[in-house]
Amino acid sequence: MSISETALLQARNQPVHAARDIPTPGIIKKIEIDKSSKLYQAAQDFEGLFVKQMLNSMRKTVEKGGMMDGGMGEEIFSDMLYDEYGKSMTKNAGFGLADSLYQQLYFLENLPKTGV
Repeated sequence: MSISETALLQARNQPVHAARDIPTPGIIKKIEIDKSSKLYQAAQDFEGLFVKQMLNSMRKTVEKGGMMDGGMGEEIFSDMLYDEYGKSMTKNAGFGLADSLYQQLYFLENLPKTGV
């Protein structure tokens, strides 16, 4: 018996999740958001990090050079500045990523536990 045949036999014995077990957007949207919870704070931190990464990617497309190139000091300061931009944009702009992430994680965290 080859490895692929063994893997197929093992996969065949795994439980199959029914479509009813998959959360639908309607169910997730009904979850009330607790903005003071640690889960929501973690979701906001993740959104801030995501926005910072996007801003860093955009910053790298701008040409450097000339008299205004500050070297390593500018790089460190710019990184901290874009970190704060990401946090500020997350709190003020309302991208919605933190809300969606919170709702999905809250839903998954509160699913009934199965004996599998």
